[in-house]
Amino acid sequence: MTHEISHFDAATGRAVAHNIVHANQTQLVVFIFMNMWTALLGLPLLLGIIVFSRRITRHGTLINLCATFILTGTVSCLLVFAGKAAITDPEPSPNLCLLQASMIYGMPPLTATAAFMLVLQMWFKIRAAHFGEVYEDKDHRARLWIMIITPYVGYLITVLATAVVGANDPSRVSRNRRLFYCSVDFLPLSNAITLVSAVVLFATLVFEVWTIVFLVKHHSFMKAQGSNIRKTIDISFSLRTILFGIYVLGCMSISLLSITSPASPAPDLVISTAGTVLILVFGTQADILRVLCFWEKFNFSFLRKKKTVEVEQDYKGVDLKYAFDAESTHAQPYNNWRTQVNFKPDGL
Repeated sequence: MTHEISHFDAATGRAVAHNIVHANQTQLVVFIFMNMWTALLGLPLLLGIIVFSRRITRHGTLINLCATFILTGTVSCLLVFAGKAAITDPEPSPNLCLLQASMIYGMPPLTATAAFMLVLQMWFKIRAAHFGEVYEDKDHRARLWIMIITPYVGYLITVLATAVVGANDPSRVSRNRRLFYCSVDFLPLSNAITLVSAVVLFATLVFEVWTIVFLVKHHSFMKAQGSNIRKTIDISFSLRTILFGIYVLGCMSISLLSITSPASPAPDLVISTAGTVLILVFGTQADILRVLCFWEKFNFSFLRKKKTVEVEQDYKGVDLKYAFDAESTHAQPYNNWRTQVNFKPDGL
């Protein structure tokens, strides 16, 4: 979130929208593109593969994380859908601006909590593997629903709080302040959202470090037993989850630039890449790539040259007395036959 800069009309004493982010049209286009392609194409494709492919199984927390970033990208592009995205466009309607501002302000708690739940689920599984416990997702259905629903509870609370603030004082709501999207000029609300998101991200960092400790200890234990950690833990998915968690932490840290340098568009531009990074991290696993490369299922052998097998037998030294009597007690052993097999592709 940003440090609030308010300007007031001397005559009325009311806040006046002031552009605190200095961005150009190119940066605006990049922001829109990064959000739009992930929300409308990349993430729906990844989500569809995970949900509908019979060969792929992923935990509900990852599915939920994809859904939250689809929502984030869609909300960030609301002004595009309304035809009010260009820098030169006038302020959008008050209702549209308040709708986008309310949903945008709910995104930090939503995405931070969804990422935390994914890391927490990974911690549960790796901890169980480290202590030799059996972990079955079907035994923790209540926990699963809590992990999926909790991000949206925080999201709805934030959206409602922002909507109430904006409805009580419409002059606080504008697109001009943030340029990329509509926002609400109310410092206590921004501080509260920042604090909640920071607490969730700190918890994410704690569980990531804790998970790494478990992985290192379990690796040492398995190595001492002459075994491989991959036999008990999906190490690829675990490392990808840790990597994405670190990226989210980095994004939120970069957003602190808006406190010391509120005019910089860098925080919004960096955060807009989150959906793309999510696709690159979790959408490049081998089983998902095999589904994407569907053409590999087709047999293109008809395009290749056929090969014939030509068998030549050297009948020199073959005693015809035994050649046609394989069952005879006088038949010579098979190794008396000298067979030459030549592979000759057609046309060569």
